[in-house]
Amino acid sequence: MTDEERLLEFLYVAPVGLIEFDDEGNVKMANPRIAQLFNRFAPGGYFANIFNFLDDVLPELKERIVNFTDANGQIMENARFKIQAPDGKDDETLWIDVTVMRQEEKRYIASVNNVTQQVQIENEKFLVEEQLRKIFEVITKHTMFTLNSDGVIDSWNRTGEIYLTHSEFAVGKVLSQVIPIDNEKLAHHLSNAANEGISKDQIQITDKMGVRRNAAVCLSAINDLDNSNRGYSVVLSME
Repeated sequence: MTDEERLLEFLYVAPVGLIEFDDEGNVKMANPRIAQLFNRFAPGGYFANIFNFLDDVLPELKERIVNFTDANGQIMENARFKIQAPDGKDDETLWIDVTVMRQEEKRYIASVNNVTQQVQIENEKFLVEEQLRKIFEVITKHTMFTLNSDGVIDSWNRTGEIYLTHSEFAVGKVLSQVIPIDNEKLAHHLSNAANEGISKDQIQITDKMGVRRNAAVCLSAINDLDNSNRGYSVVLSME
């Protein structure tokens, strides 16, 4: 197999789309992956000019190329955009990640990757986090946060900031540094929660306004699918 044949084979099986174009955006070469990616968005999956094709979704591409003065190098890295199929159906939206390099004068290479599934996962995660954040924001007199397996605070919600301290003075601190539980008692609660699933205690706490309050603290173990402890959720309820 010749070097040219090897190159053609590589371009054919490459998992990302590759496009070579000139400074006017005219496409010179594109591998078959481009046709697979864009067959719902352009006739045959190919297009004659990358600037025209992406003008509505990535207008900064042409501007970046025009303003790029180096003889070669990276012009754009992992720029993300979405493109909608002509019929406008929700399931016809494609999220694309593109990186553009200048190889030499009037010769550019773009690598194009389909990140639709990754974006969907990120959106689902964001929605879950937003739902939890909204719930936490409306809860009063209950501070909910989490600890890692060593008893160090790794998340802190807004209610905690209202009543106790700002997150920057809580996250990364051992629980006993933030609420009045000594290290020996904390170790007991962590062990008890890890073994029994939950551990409770009654304490007195001074809030940000200097008011002394009775409070209940409840630690619950967070376990993974192998039932190994990955940390603890904590609910601090103040009277």
